[in-house]
Amino acid sequence: MIKPKLLKVDSALTASFDIRHEQVAYFDNPWHYHPELELTLVTKSTGIRFVGDCVEQFAEGDLVLLGSNLPHYWHNNEAFYQAESILEAEAYILRFKPQMMNNMLDMPEALPVRQLLDKAVYGIWFAREVADKIKTLMVKLLHSDGTQRIIGFLEIMHCLSMTDGYRVLSTSTFANSKAGSDLGRVGKVLSYINSHIKEDISLDTIARHVNMNPTAFCRYIKAHTNKTFIELLTDIRISNACRLLLARSLSISGIAYECGFRNTTHFNYVFKKSKKLTPSQYRSKWSGT
Repeated sequence: MIKPKLLKVDSALTASFDIRHEQVAYFDNPWHYHPELELTLVTKSTGIRFVGDCVEQFAEGDLVLLGSNLPHYWHNNEAFYQAESILEAEAYILRFKPQMMNNMLDMPEALPVRQLLDKAVYGIWFAREVADKIKTLMVKLLHSDGTQRIIGFLEIMHCLSMTDGYRVLSTSTFANSKAGSDLGRVGKVLSYINSHIKEDISLDTIARHVNMNPTAFCRYIKAHTNKTFIELLTDIRISNACRLLLARSLSISGIAYECGFRNTTHFNYVFKKSKKLTPSQYRSKWSGT
């Protein structure tokens, strides 16, 4: 079975984990996975986040903990990819091997951290107040060395394990992901959908774009995302609609069109089914108006 790209994470022999401050024009890693656990805090930029079979919008303050081998992909809004763009994407990324925690997790005092990492196989999103605390700790850790690095790392794990301001993202663990011969096809599919979100995207068109026949393509998407192609396409359209609703620059009918819905009534139905709110209710609830 073809699987997401295996990302080989550089790890220095003098360090037990990797932390970096990434400042780029846009996030460019494809749909991928790696054996290391990862804590990602987005401090600048917006877009759509894919974790396992979960598709959601992200923005500044988005904090996610990923378990080992869980496929993921951060795709910025299309404005970031334009040649004339002056936008920037920024994140703090902490990666560590599962083995690093083995001995410590056997200690009774580490039970909350063990429970946290058990949930991380599905991906965990943390509330903004947690993200604000973690940012301070990640910046401190980035500039630490020696035993202060270990202390700083444990501070972060403790803070995450003590909060109830979180929710699990994916419905599947994807724990058995293996590298395959095709390294970027899912990322290519996701990028194509985001770039052509206003258009009618037929199964034949998207399958042809990645050089597959429709039947094989449907099996491939289901195996990699735990969704059918239509479910994946709908989730991406709804995620884009959520972003536009909060921007408040377009009418509901205008947003429906921008996200590929040709019928406002159908858009309202699909949106409510997904979010348990109408588009107007969602805008009112989350924009504070």
